[in-house]
Amino acid sequence: MEYPASYRDTADCGCSQLMDVLAARGVKTIVLSPGSRNTPLMIACAARPELKKHLVTDERTAAFMALGIAMVSRNPVAIACTSGTALYNYAPAVAEAFYQQIPLIVISADRPGQWIDQDDSQTLRQFRSLENIVKKSFDIPVWDPAPIPCANGRFRSEGEWAANRLVNEAITVATTGRPGPVHINIQFANPLEATVSRDCTPPRTVETITDTSGIPSKISEELAGRLADKRVLLVAGFMLPDNMLNRAIADFATLPNVCVLCETLSNLHLDGTPYMIDGIMTAMSPEWRRRLAPDIVISIGGALVSRMLKDFLRSCEGVRHWTLADTPEGMDCFQHLALHADIEPLSFIRGITRALRKHFRKNPGISPAYGEEWRRLRECISEDYDKRLRASGWTELTALDIVFKSIPPHYNLFLSNGTCVRYAQLSLERLPHACYGNRGVSGIEGTNATALGCAMSYGGKTLLVTGDMSFAYSPQIMGLSDGVPLNIIVVSNDGGGIFRFIRTTRDLDIREEYFCAPPVLPLKALAEAYGWKHLCAENEEELRKGLHELYSGEHLLLEIKADPQKSADALTEFLSPKH
Repeated sequence: MEYPASYRDTADCGCSQLMDVLAARGVKTIVLSPGSRNTPLMIACAARPELKKHLVTDERTAAFMALGIAMVSRNPVAIACTSGTALYNYAPAVAEAFYQQIPLIVISADRPGQWIDQDDSQTLRQFRSLENIVKKSFDIPVWDPAPIPCANGRFRSEGEWAANRLVNEAITVATTGRPGPVHINIQFANPLEATVSRDCTPPRTVETITDTSGIPSKISEELAGRLADKRVLLVAGFMLPDNMLNRAIADFATLPNVCVLCETLSNLHLDGTPYMIDGIMTAMSPEWRRRLAPDIVISIGGALVSRMLKDFLRSCEGVRHWTLADTPEGMDCFQHLALHADIEPLSFIRGITRALRKHFRKNPGISPAYGEEWRRLRECISEDYDKRLRASGWTELTALDIVFKSIPPHYNLFLSNGTCVRYAQLSLERLPHACYGNRGVSGIEGTNATALGCAMSYGGKTLLVTGDMSFAYSPQIMGLSDGVPLNIIVVSNDGGGIFRFIRTTRDLDIREEYFCAPPVLPLKALAEAYGWKHLCAENEEELRKGLHELYSGEHLLLEIKADPQKSADALTEFLSPKH
């Protein structure tokens, strides 16, 4: 459908996403104050007859008028102004909305960020200028003129996806929990861009469900109806151990249309080898990827280690992503966010499982055998994986595969960032007692001290598996470990081994000196100085002997040595997509 010339839309895709999502998420009225920088906003509003517009020159009056409309209608109402001091005139009405819990959507046009504080006309610090009287502030920047294509294919660019995500989150924040105003600041480099015919494709909108007391049966039954004939993939990122949640997910995983993929740090102990995510993803052919593309992804826990899993899910057309209360409402890692249920994972999973079983009893044969398909894939991959592993010879990959398969079940495992946690994603097929790592922001500097703290709090033994660069930050933790049942494995690979296989740095001439930066780390001397025993393994026989001794005692440091470049080449080969 094309609108008449008077309804031509702005060419700014971020601005058009802003207005489309507002209208689709229940904003029926917008109060506009004319200006130059907000020309795209005015054009976009005019192109959307579904929005009721009021034009008011004075911004203070406009904001109070919108406040009154929202009070009586009980719907979110938007206000939009130009750049400069215009935004500050909104403050009295926004403050009133904040304390009356009225969902005003405050929109301000802005100059590009690089021109703020540069004595350019009408440029001042607009973003977060209302921070104390809004629930949250959002900033939509000027996107690169050569935009990065969006992996999922729905959006023309990552910028368009990001604008959609931010506006969806803004509406959710304004209208859920304790309602209140939010501020969306949108930058325009050239407010007088050409207009285009309006694209009437419905925008992506994110549904929200809020129930802090759990998941009512009516909601669980309705959601189960959406899932019953769909291929459902539950993805678990890093989490602390939780026995009750573990049992609930184990029960959920027995449903025929469900597959569960657990990262190493998920601390979920499930049957059916749901781990080794990267080991599975690297061996998947394009045909398997098409067959196993999910319809619904439910994610729990923190950020994923696996880049391959994220890329796979982003590339799946038509998938819908559901997040729960352990995830912020605007988190859209897979670029397919469709539903945020502000319900704790345990309540959600239990309620959905009960409702799905009830649904299947009433409608036998409706569910796809999705879990069984994943099991068949794992069986096909397992033999090939072992064959490729043996062919790679003595490398960090083969050494750590032996390590991860040998860890006693009562041990706690702490993994450093970089290659160690990625090797675990390839090889760790059964979790020990618990797995930990600093994956919140994925830094390497605190690995040793955090592992020591974990060991101090655990009644059993803890094993730290780390690289030499991470370990070099604070080897003195060995001197703080008296009475603490801690052992350490250090992969001694001449510095940052990750830089030898990631695409960004692996072919750089300055890689070894500037990135890998081999540390001066006399491990044997350090261990002995702190009263630890040093072991070294340069082949499989020495490794197996060293592991036997390691697990029999405490305060042992086992150093693994393998050719760094050969190890990087082997890992690159394993992580290469299969055709």
